[in-house]
This record gives sequence, C-alpha cells and structure tokens, in this order.
Amino acid sequence: MVIESSESGGIRPGLGTTLSAAEPNYDVFLDLSETGLNQQKLDAYVEALARDAGLSGAAGQITALVPADLAPPSCMANLATIAAEGGKAADALHRAIRGAARHGRNLVVVLDSLLPANETLYQLIQEFNRDPLFGTAQPRFADVRTDLVWPLPGDGKSDEKAAMLSRAGLALLPEILITPELLAACIVIRHEVVVEMEPSNSGLSITGELRLLLCQARRRGYRNLVANRTVISTLSPYAQVYPLPREADLLKLRCTYPDIARADTACANLPQRKLEAVLAGAYANDFRHAPRLLLDCRGMISMHNGTSHCILGLLDGFHARDDSWRIEAVASSAVIEFFKLRKRYSKFVWNADHPQNTYMAAVLLNQPWGLATIAELHRHALFIAFNILDTISWDILYVCDERLDAVWRFIARYSDALFYDSQFTRDRFAVRFPMQTHIAERVTYLSFAKDEQVDRDVLGGPAGDHIVLFGNDYDHKDVRRTLQVLVDGFPYAKIVAIGIDGTSLPNVVTMPSGAVEHTVLHRLIATARAVVFPSFYEGFGLPVVQGLSYGKTVIARRSPLWQEISAQLQMPGQLVEFDSTASLVEAVGRTLAGHSLDALPQGSALIAGQSPLRSQDCSGRMIDTLEKILPSADGRRWLEREEALRTIELLHS
Repeated sequence: MVIESSESGGIRPGLGTTLSAAEPNYDVFLDLSETGLNQQKLDAYVEALARDAGLSGAAGQITALVPADLAPPSCMANLATIAAEGGKAADALHRAIRGAARHGRNLVVVLDSLLPANETLYQLIQEFNRDPLFGTAQPRFADVRTDLVWPLPGDGKSDEKAAMLSRAGLALLPEILITPELLAACIVIRHEVVVEMEPSNSGLSITGELRLLLCQARRRGYRNLVANRTVISTLSPYAQVYPLPREADLLKLRCTYPDIARADTACANLPQRKLEAVLAGAYANDFRHAPRLLLDCRGMISMHNGTSHCILGLLDGFHARDDSWRIEAVASSAVIEFFKLRKRYSKFVWNADHPQNTYMAAVLLNQPWGLATIAELHRHALFIAFNILDTISWDILYVCDERLDAVWRFIARYSDALFYDSQFTRDRFAVRFPMQTHIAERVTYLSFAKDEQVDRDVLGGPAGDHIVLFGNDYDHKDVRRTLQVLVDGFPYAKIVAIGIDGTSLPNVVTMPSGAVEHTVLHRLIATARAVVFPSFYEGFGLPVVQGLSYGKTVIARRSPLWQEISAQLQMPGQLVEFDSTASLVEAVGRTLAGHSLDALPQGSALIAGQSPLRSQDCSGRMIDTLEKILPSADGRRWLEREEALRTIELLHS
C-alpha cells in the first residue's frame, strides 16, 4: 500500500506526540466504501492511520464506512466501522456528526484513503481562530508522483486537465483563501457547525449529503477556508480529490437550494484560481528551473517606423544574450512575416497575435494604448512591465484615445516595472503620472554602439549632395515649417524630407513616413551632407543616433534630451543644437561650408574605459530589473491588480 501523507508549512513546535496527551478536539469520519481496498490494504491503511498519521490517541472517535465484505480492523481502540450496504452511507456520516456534536468536537471528513496527519488536522483547526464564522477548513492536495498541487475546482466541475501548481508557485499564494462551500477529500468542520447539522432524509449519497450540509452552513453565514500552506499528498485522481455529487443528487440539491449554482460560479471566478493558472506556467517545477518571459512586440506595425526599430533593437539584445529565462515573443501575424521575425530571432518561441502560455513576467516593449492589452498581459503573467518610449501622445492630445490618461495612470499604480528609453522620458512620465513606490523603474536606453546603428551594406558609398530632414506630419515634428526655412535659406540645395508627402518644390524629394525601406533610408543618411531633426519633443531620437553613427553632423532642436544622449555615446558625428530659425540656418550653412560648429560634448556620462551601451546591455537592464524583483514575488500584488481590473469591468458592464 502506498502511504498518502500530509504535510504543512510552518508546523508549530511541540506538535506530534504531545497532542495525543491532550483531550481530543476532533472526531474523524472516513468514507472508504468506494476506495477499492481489499482486506490486506484496509488493515494496512488503518495501521498507518494509527501509527504514521498519529490518530490512534490524538483523535476522539473515528468512524469508518468500509466495504460490506471486509472484516473490521482491530488495531485502533477509537475506531468504529460501519459496513457500506443498503442506504447506510449517509446514516454513517450522521452518526459521526451526532457523536462529534455530543462531545463538542470538530469533525474531520475524509472521503478517500488519505492519511491526514494529526499535525495537519491540528493546524487546520487552528485556522478557525482567525474568524468565528469560518465553518470549514481544508488543505491543498498534491499528486505524490509529481509533487505538483492539484488546481482548485470551479463551476461545479472537476477540471483534471487544468495546469498543476509547483511548490514554488504555491508559496506565492496568500496563506488562506475564503470560498463558498467546496467539496474536497479532506474537510474539517467546526464544532459549532457540527452541532447544527441535521440529516436530510433525501436519499442522497455521502457526497450529496455533505454538499447539502455545507450549503446549509454557508446559508447560515459560515464560510470555507482553504489553507494554501497545508498540503496532503495523494495518489488519488483529481475526481476523488475534489469529488462531485451524482447528477441525480445535484438535481435534488439545486431544487432545494438554487443558490448552489451561484456558489459554484463564485468558486469558478475566484481570482486565486486565475493566479494559480499564471503561476503554473511561470514555474516549471521549482525555482531552479528557468522562469518564462514574454516579450510583447504588438506595438510594431508592418512599416519601418521608430517604434518598430526600437523594438527590433531590443529584440537583437535579448536574442544575443545567454539568459536563464525561457523567452517567448508575441507579435501580429503580419509583422512576423514583414520583418521575418521567426528567422531573425530563431531562439524565441513566437506566438501570433496573442500569448499562448503563462509566464513569470511579460514586458510590453512599448507603452500601452488600451486597458485590454494590460488585462491580457496580467492574466498571462505574474509580473507585467512596460517600456515607455515617450509621453508625446498624452501631451499633444489630438492623436490619442481620450482614455489614454486613465490607462497610463493605471500602469503607474498597478504595474510591476517600468522601463524608459531615456531619463528625459522617465522625468516626463513621473511628473504626469505619479508612481507607486513599489514599482521598479530603470532607464534602459537603446543601443549607442556605432556598429549596431549602421547598415554595413551602405558603408563606403559615394557622398551625396543632399540634406536629410527627419520627422513626420505631426505638429511636434515641425517638418513642413522647417522644410520651408531650409528651402528659403538654401534654394539650390537638394533636400530629402522623410515623413511627409505632397510638395512640388523642385529641389525637394519627400518620402511618406514608414514607406522607406531600411537600407534605402540608411543610404540617405550615410551619404547626406547634413541631417536636420527639428522635433520639439522626443523620447530618444533614433535618427539622431543613426546620423551620428555615420559620422554626420546632426542638427537638432535644443532639448535636455540631446545633452543626455550625447553624454552616453562616442560617435564619429557631431550633434549641434539650434533654438531659432537663425541658428538653424547658421548651423546648416556652416555644415555645408565645412566650417567648425559648437557641438555637444560626447561620453561625459561614461567612466574611463567604459564603452557605450550595446543592445545586449539595454535588454540586460530589463532582465536585471526583473531578476531583482523575483525574490519579492508575491501573489498579493497580482490579486490587487486583478481586483482593480474587475472593478473597472463592473463599472463598464
């Protein structure tokens, strides 16, 4: 016979043999009628119950319902057996109830051949001290073959295909969970509840009768407590760990108490059940296994824009690392095909359109635009993090959804980590969206490495005679006004304006935003005489870094951002600021004439011998931050976020 043992975290000192000397405070009812035990196994089970579980002297009366063809074991003086025949099953349960009520004891109901140790039962009984209206208490159950914990049932169904939880994941759950009545293979019933239990005389099976009694207790105000730190290991299948009444019994129960269906729905919708599903995927078996990380790239579109290339740079860094994390990524099907992501990042598992698994952490590689994205990541990962590229949309207002303010305030309160592409971006976000102190923050930047910002296919090409003007048609980019200034100041210069369309000026070529292929764009930068970046507001300014990588003079509107960026890099180009039309024209003119310029100093933030950040370093900062918060992993944070999301759903339902 295989011993199915019980264990519990934080066992109190002094338990064990000392308990048996005290006055018993619980009786036990064992339903062994459908366990398939033969005489030899029944005798061995009862012997183990007395010796290994310690119930011979610790428990009061033990009542066992046994198969009718087996002889009652005689190794326990406090054991009374009842043959399972005719309609005696529910009668045997009520005999145990009457005995416990008469002696003022709690009642332990065991519906399978488990061995709940005296220490385990004592700890469950101690849980009643938390609240006088906790009427029942039950442990968690682990499969003895894998040591994985069975999931809680929901909606009145046994879901044995649901993901099982590792002990590492179990440790992240709250100590207790309060539920409506919940049938389980081991339940402790408070003595005040036992006293009020009366037989239904409805011809129900034991599980049906017990469900009825527990429902009545709940209707009187008594709730069930699940002790997440107390575990009983068992070989029993899921259907025996969390048994269901027969269908005929359920029909009778629901006719008597229609709110039973409501109780089942409440169990199905317990936030902890969703958290357990997340934790089951976050860990393999324990902390020694690699945690799973999801990189959400759904901010990319099938165009060569700044966001897409920021995300590609970070993916380059993650792909180059040899991390202990198991990385999966998600992007739209169109983007996966457009950028050939499966081939380019072959080490990752790619999910099309939506995440498929659950993870320790999920990082959205750009800022979120809707609550639905946050909710989806939350229900797939224990930790959720967002990479803030800028706050421009919120500030300029006219391009964003009116709900964006609420979305970003939500992540400033309920996310686990926020990353930023510059300190400039971090400062803007912090002023606009006050942060909760527990949220981890890190400026990660994008690559400042020259070789990672150039396209080798365009290096060494012949010099061109054009000025490149970068931006798009948003007002803060200021491309059209700047184009007119350049045309007026340099009527014979060729100007290539990236990001706009629709001009008939003879010396101007325009290229709509996102329509320029990567290599073509880099060739334009590499062969330009000057690069002009007139934006009022940027979070990082990738074209500026690219222009400097090709050794170009980049002329950008004055901003604290450029001083920060220049201090982080060492490039062959020079970064020159302007703050007026006159200073712009002067800077472009001096560049075209080959005269000296007052450029921003480079590398002042680097210590001696330090190289500028590479993409691998930037992604490494994200990994480092996640690893620092791993030891503080706490399901309570996830549950707080779940509660907030559910409240929002209720408000909009």
